[in-house]
Amino acid sequence: MQALAAEVVMPSTSRLRVQARLFLWILAFFLALAVPLALLGSAALRGSIYRDYADRSLRESRVLAQDPGLLGAYRLARPASVIQPLAERVRALLGADYVTVTDRDARRLAHPDPALLGRTMVGGDLSSFRAGRTVVETVRGTLGVSVRAKVPVLLDGSVVGLVSVGFLLPRLTALFLEVVRQSAPWYALTLLLALLGAHVLSLRVRREMLGLEPEQIAAVTAQFRTVLHALEEGVMVLRGEQVQLLSPQAARLLSAPSGPLPVPVTALLPGEACRALLDLRAGDGPPLALTVQGRPLLVSVVGVPGGDWIVTWRDRASVQALSDELFQARRYAELLRAQAHEFSNRLHTLAGLLHLGETDAALESIYSSARLSAQARDAVMPLRNVTLAGLVLGKYERARELRLPFTLDPLSALPGTLPPEVVDAAALAVGNLVENAFEAVLAAGPGEAGGVRLLVAADPEGVQIEVRDSGPGVPAHLLPGVMARGVSSKGEGRGLGLALVNEAARSLGGDVQYARDDGPLGTRFTVTLPLDGHLPPDEHGPPDAPRPPEPQGPPDDGAGGPDA
Repeated sequence: MQALAAEVVMPSTSRLRVQARLFLWILAFFLALAVPLALLGSAALRGSIYRDYADRSLRESRVLAQDPGLLGAYRLARPASVIQPLAERVRALLGADYVTVTDRDARRLAHPDPALLGRTMVGGDLSSFRAGRTVVETVRGTLGVSVRAKVPVLLDGSVVGLVSVGFLLPRLTALFLEVVRQSAPWYALTLLLALLGAHVLSLRVRREMLGLEPEQIAAVTAQFRTVLHALEEGVMVLRGEQVQLLSPQAARLLSAPSGPLPVPVTALLPGEACRALLDLRAGDGPPLALTVQGRPLLVSVVGVPGGDWIVTWRDRASVQALSDELFQARRYAELLRAQAHEFSNRLHTLAGLLHLGETDAALESIYSSARLSAQARDAVMPLRNVTLAGLVLGKYERARELRLPFTLDPLSALPGTLPPEVVDAAALAVGNLVENAFEAVLAAGPGEAGGVRLLVAADPEGVQIEVRDSGPGVPAHLLPGVMARGVSSKGEGRGLGLALVNEAARSLGGDVQYARDDGPLGTRFTVTLPLDGHLPPDEHGPPDAPRPPEPQGPPDDGAGGPDA
């Protein structure tokens, strides 16, 4: 799948791959979460240690303040001689940094530093104990910052001094750091597991994304949408019998209602078309012709990995139009090759005549060709429209190549100006109907006399185009739908030209009529293209011009003029 993705995705320009970015994002998230939690935990731990030692200091100070030996020493004349050794034993037993005992005036009776005995205690509240209140505080004293308690010593109900058991702050900090040191490996292990999980997750995400970067996926999505909208064909993605994706062109071709996807395929296609589509998934046959909502369509199905199916919808009329255009292009190419061959023969003939010294015969051949061309040009001059005149001239050349009689009716005439849409419709009618007439005459066989005659004229009703030929006409079983797309006596893949002519005429308010009689040119198609307003009488063409006789066979030399 990664190789498949590499075929359709542009190279990434990002410096960091998604795996590295995802890893760094997870790491940053973990650190953003873990660091504040670690700081909060450290603050809580430090506060817990302080509270524990404050409680311990208060508890031990109260015990010592009620010690009988300490109370008895206060009755002596020199209490320091008894209290100092007692306080040092208690300090050593408790592991405290100091045990201080004072008299009522806060002069020291016991202290770790004997040099400070008799001096006033330093730091903190020294008045509350005289009122019999206990104090727990963190203050700077003679030995440094410490957590300590001050408990009054009561003798016979009177305050005679205080006891203070203290723990210096460096001891508490050292204890805190020791706890952190012991916890650090567990924090490191947690971080390692988080990094390992981030790495595994990033690898899995990258694998699920087919090795693509996020910007590549976004670009592919935009390209996919652009391609879907640019395709003339409609695209549908089926998963089971559910439509997972429907391009705008497919929705237009199927006349599908707007709404969220997925939807059942039966909601978009009628019963027979739905069954035919689902059956088409069983094989790799050619495109299937279906009619959906009255529109002829071609549908093809291709399976893709994962069990989905890509359904392509094409307008059958558009495909047929392209096929006809290709056919016309090939036919014109053959005509050009034939003309090149004919001109080459004429040049060889002229070269031979000149080589033999038959200049008069060479000149007669040149004049004959010139006369035929001049007659054709003179015949189309009353059309007074270069587009139609050029088209009819081309039909003269086509008739000469096919050695078919082709006549432009002398009554043919058009006004000097015509609306562009009428000119386009007239050119479409002349081109298709005359070509169909040529094919009909050829199909009748070389032994059949006849030909093709064209009339293009204007009257008060509009532009009238009449094409008559000596062909067999339209088969009776095709007459009811002769103007519909795909209806033709020439087999599959035909039947678009007459339908296009009919649609063009109806779009202008006109129509196409077919008739058949027993004359030499018994097949007749008549196209009426209405014009806005009325034409002047002199624009209708010469009303009394004689109609030439019906052509009775191909000319002897196969060359065409107006009667070619």
